[in-house]
Amino acid sequence: MFSRLVFLTSLLTGCPSPRSPVPPVGSVTLEIGRDGYGLRGVAGDSRGVYSALTSFTDHPQSVIECRRDQRTVWTVPIDGTAGPLARAGGLLAVALGGSKAAGLELRGAPGAVVMALDATSGTPAWKLAIDSSEWSVITSLAPVGDGLLVGGSFAGTLRATDQIVTSAGRLDGFVARVSAKGTVDWLIRVGGANADAITGVTATADGGRIAITGSFATGAELQGEPLVATDDKSPTSDVFVAELDGAGKRKWSASFGGKLDDLSVGVAIDGRGRLAVAATVRDHLKIDVFDLTVSGPTDGLIVYFDKAGSPGPAIPLGGEALDGLQAITAAGDRIVIGGFYAGTLKIGNQTITASGDDAFLAAFDGAQVTGVWPVAGDGREEIAALSRVPNGFVAGIGHTAAAKFDGETLASPKEPASGAALLVRGVR
Repeated sequence: MFSRLVFLTSLLTGCPSPRSPVPPVGSVTLEIGRDGYGLRGVAGDSRGVYSALTSFTDHPQSVIECRRDQRTVWTVPIDGTAGPLARAGGLLAVALGGSKAAGLELRGAPGAVVMALDATSGTPAWKLAIDSSEWSVITSLAPVGDGLLVGGSFAGTLRATDQIVTSAGRLDGFVARVSAKGTVDWLIRVGGANADAITGVTATADGGRIAITGSFATGAELQGEPLVATDDKSPTSDVFVAELDGAGKRKWSASFGGKLDDLSVGVAIDGRGRLAVAATVRDHLKIDVFDLTVSGPTDGLIVYFDKAGSPGPAIPLGGEALDGLQAITAAGDRIVIGGFYAGTLKIGNQTITASGDDAFLAAFDGAQVTGVWPVAGDGREEIAALSRVPNGFVAGIGHTAAAKFDGETLASPKEPASGAALLVRGVR
């Protein structure tokens, strides 16, 4: 549950002090932990929030829940390991994995499936297997119009209904666009002979702009166009971002990285159309013509790109310890990121100090920090998932002991790995 990437935090100086975020009506902190279950995904809409939890067993079972006005209004048990959630049109989409999930026998070990539920009642609407001859994993879901974007990784021959792609190496990425009825509009592969992966997908509300991100090694390509590695003789991974049109055709791609492995966390497009990539980076790296040196073993990094694919502000987040990002989402005109840190972390003009292995959330308006939320406790805390809601965001927090967030206390769980909470907050 507490796998951690690692990266970030010694921020730009000269920014104004963060303002206290203004929570929207209905903003809450909810403890949702179940003994023997871990938090896997969150989503939200104007009426409520959704969560996915999965059991720690050899044959995992998942529970999808909807809460409105702090009350649980429906609960749906599903076999398989849950992953990301996404609210699209009238549906809640759930990513699942395993040899058997959502009642389907899947190819590969594991295989993957997207299941759509009616967001009002939790009634199953459709299931879509995205499985491979070797294995497949769904890493990200995002709404696009009334349908979905699905991103993930695979090896072998991947099948989504009548759409088929084959990996070029031991690990490739895939992106699919799925309609509100569960049909596959298109499926594309990203990668080469080495290890490549999709870690994030997003789209504007009208579906006119689609952005994808992931990690790649030398030799990878997207629709015949090579992804440019920092060192074409090194097997280590760099970060890429690309924009697609509504039909899945490449508009542009860009990349950054260094001599050690750098990993993408996700991508978001805010209400002003600004595209931001969150990554975990190490050592020295190059962003276009600029060089950046990481403060500790790993740091977090946010890099903005304009509509032509040129890099804009690059915001490092890190100190002398292991620090990193775990999630990113848009919240209106802001970007919200979630990460972890130890020691001291400076975010804009605000400094936070960890009591151990702590987590944090922060909101950005371009390079300006507009909100910081530390999550501190005696155990370990992490941002398990992050998603937009109207005028704000919902964060899923995993915690092994009692923790503090925004003046509230999260109770210590009976089973350390089962601590889970939903945090709904607004940004301005």
